[in-house]
Amino acid sequence: MKIKLIIVLLISLMLLTACFNIENESDEGQLPADSGSELVTYSVAGRVTNITNNESEDKITILVESESENNGAEYDKASVTVTDETIIYGIDGNETNNIELGQYVRVFFEGEVMESYPVQATAKQVNIVPDESLEFNDDPAE
Repeated sequence: MKIKLIIVLLISLMLLTACFNIENESDEGQLPADSGSELVTYSVAGRVTNITNNESEDKITILVESESENNGAEYDKASVTVTDETIIYGIDGNETNNIELGQYVRVFFEGEVMESYPVQATAKQVNIVPDESLEFNDDPAE
């Protein structure tokens, strides 16, 4: 009778240990809730192919179209509203108010995204990327 009791206790102990390890493994790779850090990905990246001014509402709408399928953005094409609250960083890394046709930009959305095609959203931040940083050299010997 004592042997059966010991076996039951050992099995119970093993099950509790297994459950405890599963809980700890699920938290690995996650930041603590109070860290203030979060993974940031841009919503759309590509060339500005159209700019529409809406002076009455102090905003513009830009059409951003990706040049490649795998550029790290969530969407390949977007109609983006740029307001007075949108932060725009120029090529030099300083804030600017100037977006031009043909510039390569990375846009971070704020608020809801209308899931049409192209998607429509409001920009929280626009980063203008210099063309030099988009050129890749495939041959490391050069």
